[in-house]
Amino acid sequence: MNRRWLAMPLSILAALAPAAAPAQSPGTGALPVVGGGALRPEWTVERSAGRARVVGYLYNDSGTRDALNVWLRVERLAPDGEVGAVYRRRIVGDVLSRDRLAFAVAVPEPVASYRVVVESVEWADECR
Repeated sequence: MNRRWLAMPLSILAALAPAAAPAQSPGTGALPVVGGGALRPEWTVERSAGRARVVGYLYNDSGTRDALNVWLRVERLAPDGEVGAVYRRRIVGDVLSRDRLAFAVAVPEPVASYRVVVESVEWADECR
């Protein structure tokens, strides 16, 4: 795990004003889960060697359910808040209850604003 994520300051990307967060600022989002819990992405745009990626962690706030087969949708936002492009990526691995899993999605523009949405997930009760 990269320790710089532990100290990373967080800002909230408001759903009603998605263009308000600059591209280099971290973002957050949440997907409510029936019966409690949520999947919550936190991300930032990272640029290295001329390439850009949306990188972050997907947090599983559920106390009893693991998230399997998670698909993320990264949306490039226009200045007016409209979605300009969509990039999809399956998370490799399961997000265990009360845990997190890192993700990275390649994007073409490091200066654009992005929104990360959990597009689909399968839930499984954990066995402990």
